[in-house]
Amino acid sequence: MDKRNLFLLVLFVLQITTSLLNAKEEQTMQIIANKIDQNGSIITASGDILVFSPHYFITAQKVIYDKNSSTMNLYGNVNISKEKESVTLTQYAFLDMKNEINSANPILLIDKSTNVWINATSINKQKDLHQIKDATLSSCDCINPAWSIGFSSGDYNSTDKWINTYSNTLYFNDIPAWYFLIPAIPYAPLPSLAMSYLLVKMPYMGFSTNKERRSGLLRPQLGYGQKDGLLYAQPIYYAPTLDCDFEYIPQIRTSRGNGHEFIARYVDSRYSKLEIDYGLFNENNDYFKEEKLANKIHNGWNIKYNRSKLFSKENSSDGLYLYLQDMNDVEYLNTKYNSENQILYADKILESKIKYYYDTELYHLNSEIIEYNNISYDTNGKENDDNKTMQIRPSLNLHRYSDSIFINNFRNSFDLKYKNQTREIGLGVKSSEISLPFTFTHNLFNNYLLFSYDKSFNLQNLQYTNNQNDYYKDGKYLTSKDSFSLETDLLKSYDEKIHTISFGLKYSIPKTLKQDGDIYKITNNDSNLSIFPTTTEIKNLNISFNQSIFNKENLSSLINHKMNQKIIFDENGSSTLENLKNEIVINIPYTVFSNRFLFNHDEKIIISSASSLNFAKDNYFTNIDYSYSYDKNTTTNLYKNGLENEAITAHIGTKVLKYYTLAYKEQYDLVNEISKLKEYRFKIDKKCWSLDLSMQDSLVATATTTANARRQNIIYATITLKPIISFAQKFIQNEREE
Repeated sequence: MDKRNLFLLVLFVLQITTSLLNAKEEQTMQIIANKIDQNGSIITASGDILVFSPHYFITAQKVIYDKNSSTMNLYGNVNISKEKESVTLTQYAFLDMKNEINSANPILLIDKSTNVWINATSINKQKDLHQIKDATLSSCDCINPAWSIGFSSGDYNSTDKWINTYSNTLYFNDIPAWYFLIPAIPYAPLPSLAMSYLLVKMPYMGFSTNKERRSGLLRPQLGYGQKDGLLYAQPIYYAPTLDCDFEYIPQIRTSRGNGHEFIARYVDSRYSKLEIDYGLFNENNDYFKEEKLANKIHNGWNIKYNRSKLFSKENSSDGLYLYLQDMNDVEYLNTKYNSENQILYADKILESKIKYYYDTELYHLNSEIIEYNNISYDTNGKENDDNKTMQIRPSLNLHRYSDSIFINNFRNSFDLKYKNQTREIGLGVKSSEISLPFTFTHNLFNNYLLFSYDKSFNLQNLQYTNNQNDYYKDGKYLTSKDSFSLETDLLKSYDEKIHTISFGLKYSIPKTLKQDGDIYKITNNDSNLSIFPTTTEIKNLNISFNQSIFNKENLSSLINHKMNQKIIFDENGSSTLENLKNEIVINIPYTVFSNRFLFNHDEKIIISSASSLNFAKDNYFTNIDYSYSYDKNTTTNLYKNGLENEAITAHIGTKVLKYYTLAYKEQYDLVNEISKLKEYRFKIDKKCWSLDLSMQDSLVATATTTANARRQNIIYATITLKPIISFAQKFIQNEREE
């Protein structure tokens, strides 16, 4: 640019102040160009134009601006950046400074916050609605995008921030996605192919560009089951206020039935949250009879509530936890929205709980009510009697924290417990327990040895309920215990490591002060009392050992080893060894190994062992869990003749070339030689899209009139076109009984 043009550029910098119709104060707009002419209210600028305003930054080759109407025509390499969030590239645009773009062709719109762009032949605006013609949408690179959606027409509501598109076709690179379905035609079921075709060539698609919480449709669940048929579930979300929302989820399984689920959430304070969930599923007659299900209609509900700072003040804390649930059978869980059918052996005893605690510096109060519901069925399809199931109504625990008495090394605490175990049919009990321990401690040998003496008193009362003809006499059990212990903690520092060792000896002498009534294994061995065990102790010596090695630089644990051995002394003075407890954790670079086992001295066998190995380095990981145990034989009372349990779980995976993850997981019962779960997983996670595939072969819980387990193959497929839409499909195949 020569000096003359430079002078003209400086000379023709024009600042225009205009009052917009919808503004409360004046806003400033600047136009900088090589040439600017003004004819009344019309300003014409040309050559390397820059337009600045409070909301826009614009570049173009020619601009015609009408001050009276606050409209602008832009020509040639138009680039419009709005509030640093969206970018528009086009050859022509008509811009209403009060109402954004009115029309442009062709046009490239870019949302910087989400990287979503739309390339359209034209866009026209009528009030809040933008009409889009012959467009392509994506969030990948503009040149050769990995995926894109082409649509013939669409509209965007700038007030609702919602986009509708019609006659959509999904492309991978430049290839229509439905081409990839052609090789699967001879193998895939026709309904599955039809569903997949509709997903990649959707007649309609709608999504929100608003990231705020709002009402609307959530991501649907699509799937196909060999016996269920096509699955479609569509969550409908409604958020009328900031403190509550609702979700209604209708679903249909074409060969099985239909279901409905309703979820309500409410936040009544900053410290609480309430959620209510109710659902039902209605089976088709043919499916109900063929699968020999216990119920034709599966229904259930649950209520969750958490609340802290209910009654507590500045120096205290409290909390209320509530979880109530009920269902007529476990099949209700399998038919719920988003159910992954990963329940191997579901516990058919449901637990509902209400729990409250209050904690201060001196006291802790804990109370709970637990309700159990037996939803299992026998082989004749008859629901098991829930009246015999034990309930806890309520359980109360009051603890006073240890505090000094007279001198610092003489301390005392207090515990009060109450539990009401009751049922409609069968024996129950109301039990109470009072514990009063005193502890005296003293350091010896220049603090190398800690001596402790404990004196405790314990009173247990048992009041039997549903006690027909007073067959069992209420029990009372008063004991005391004297305990003497010695403990030492040693530490040795090396150049790079720190080694710590702890030893402990505790000799306990319990004494029965009073016993009365029927107390299981104390005064009465009746098996009906076995569900009400009473804590008893005999004279014993407990030996404990704990050592650790730490990294001196960062104090991270390298090795931790614990051993615990208890020696029991009977009335005759002879001794027996209880099971030896051994636990070790080893941390080496990239690897953590742990093992815990119990060794029985009488039979000289390990009766229980659990090991785990976790390895992770760079993009590779391996997790292996192995466990086995023996149950005592009820006849011989020996472990080696008892039931053996042995299982292994392996989870292995690796990340390849930054974006690809391969993983495999299996749970295997070594005793019965049964695989409970096999899962193969493949995942691609790229900047603008991801694909998550997994295939499972697993046992699942079911409510049938037979004793046979059910196994099924499940394929999960989730394709996410970031951040526009996510397709989740579930295919259930090869369902069979075992």
